[in-house]
Amino acid sequence: MDSTTALDFKYGKKTKDDKQTKFNIYELGGGRTLSNMLSAILNERSIQNSTVCIVVDLSKPANSVDSVLFWLNAVRESSQIALQNL
Repeated sequence: MDSTTALDFKYGKKTKDDKQTKFNIYELGGGRTLSNMLSAILNERSIQNSTVCIVVDLSKPANSVDSVLFWLNAVRESSQIALQNL
């Protein structure tokens, strides 16, 4: 599997019981330097229908807690800004 640098976008559709659901998947890779790109994903248009999944690189386990806390805070800040702009 290739690693993502910057912002990767994928989309799809799923049908269940004659109901179609569309979904967009954004993968933000490249580390903390690109955390400001969260505002492109979590904005007032998307915030009400968004789910965030934080994936941490465990190849350096000593950094994992710090990384999770950083990304939780970054997502919280971006979400709060998006909600204020509704």
